[in-house]
Order: sequence, then C-alpha cells, then structure tokens
Amino acid sequence: MSLYTLTNLESFPSIKKPAGLTIEESTNIQLLSILGNTTVDDVRSRLANDHLAFVAYINNQPAAFGWMARGKAIIGELNHEFVLPQSNRYLWNFRTLEAFRGLGIYPALLQESPKFDKHKAIRFWIIHAPENNSSLKGIKKAGFEYVGRLYSNKGITTIENTSLSGIEALLGEMDIAISEEEAASCWNCSSPY
Repeated sequence: MSLYTLTNLESFPSIKKPAGLTIEESTNIQLLSILGNTTVDDVRSRLANDHLAFVAYINNQPAAFGWMARGKAIIGELNHEFVLPQSNRYLWNFRTLEAFRGLGIYPALLQESPKFDKHKAIRFWIIHAPENNSSLKGIKKAGFEYVGRLYSNKGITTIENTSLSGIEALLGEMDIAISEEEAASCWNCSSPY
C-alpha cells in the first residue's frame, strides 16, 4: 500500500477532462448510499464526522464519487484510525462506476475535489493498494507525489523511510511510524494468511 501527498493545487498537471464532466459536493444521502454500496446510516455518520462527499457526473449521470476526511480518518485496510493535522485532508473511498471507467474521470475528480476546501487545507493525502493499478495511474496523473510504502508492522502503521522532506512531523501526528528498515513485502504482514 502506498501513500501519496499533494500540496500545491496551482501546480496540477494539465489533464484532458471527459466531455460532459461536472463535479459537485454532495449531501444526497440516498445517492451516496447507492453509489458507495453502503448504508444510509454509514453515509450519515461520514457526513456527521465532517467528511465531504463528491460526485462526478457525465452528462448529468452519476459516474464516480469520493470522500474527503477533514478531522478523523481511518485507513480501513490497516485498521488505522488517526486525526489529521490541521489544514490536512485525507481523500478516500473513490470509485468510478464500471460503465464510465477508462474515461479519465478519476484523475479529474482527484484534482477537483481538493479545490472545494482549498481555503482551509494545504495538504492532501491518499493511498492505494498495490494491486489497484488503475488507482495508481489516476493518482499519478492527477499530480500527487509519492511518499512511501505503508504497512502494518505488529499492529503499528509504518511507512518506509521517505525521501520527501519536511513531512516527518505530519506523519507522526497521524500516528504513522517511519522505519529505517526496508519496507515489508506485504502491506498487512500481521495477517495470519
């Protein structure tokens, strides 16, 4: 699992956006529940915990969605709950509906959703699982910078020693340990499997 970050919204690389694309912040609980294949109560809980939801539309048809945590966040794959440092945001649970994949919606959504909070946030974080190559391509295309490989080491969320300077304190605030050792070959080595 890899961690990426973005700080300068003004330096996004230019990407071609699909025709008919619009992106909106959404509080439509029913729509978010259906798109995310989750319960209405889960959506309400996310919104009540200061998470923002975004929906991308192609010609007024919902095509993709994603969430932005602004306080508490969780990396579910590592069972790691943390509080974001002030002015930091965590982008998570992005998904493009199958009929709309391959059009470039995901990188456009990754570039546009931070702009909804740009006056309050200065840094954005996102992860991707190593088997999700489509997610990795979209994250890179959108302009996010690689921080390092994240993994669970005996229940402690750890990141390999990163060459990205000035973020050690932020990682510490998010309870992510920096390892001097080579990163684990798996992102959840505490698994019994």
